[in-house]
Amino acid sequence: MKKIVLSLSVLMSLFALAACQPNSKSKVETEENLQARLIVDFGDKVDKKEITFEKGDSVMDILEEYYEVEEEAGMVLSIDGVSQDASKNTYWLYDINDEMAPKGAEEMTISEGDTIRFYLETFDN
Repeated sequence: MKKIVLSLSVLMSLFALAACQPNSKSKVETEENLQARLIVDFGDKVDKKEITFEKGDSVMDILEEYYEVEEEAGMVLSIDGVSQDASKNTYWLYDINDEMAPKGAEEMTISEGDTIRFYLETFDN
């Protein structure tokens, strides 16, 4: 009888200790993976990617994660070696969900289901 009581006590103690252990999942495993679409129109080709991101990521964060980007003071100068050309009045712009972005890429955060599209735009002089 003593052995049964002792065995049950040890077993219950182990369950209690296991329940008190902190969650050992990594940050990546516990955070929700959000989905969006990233499109880059290079002029001669259009590259589309379904992406995952974390809450609070900026448009620049995701662009830099998926492409080689040159930027200066938050302005995109080049994506994967395709540069804007100030002499031709051609610049990289972006929109979110088919609407011109109201902020720079570093300041604009993305949301679940957004479609972000970068494209080269030439302005008339």
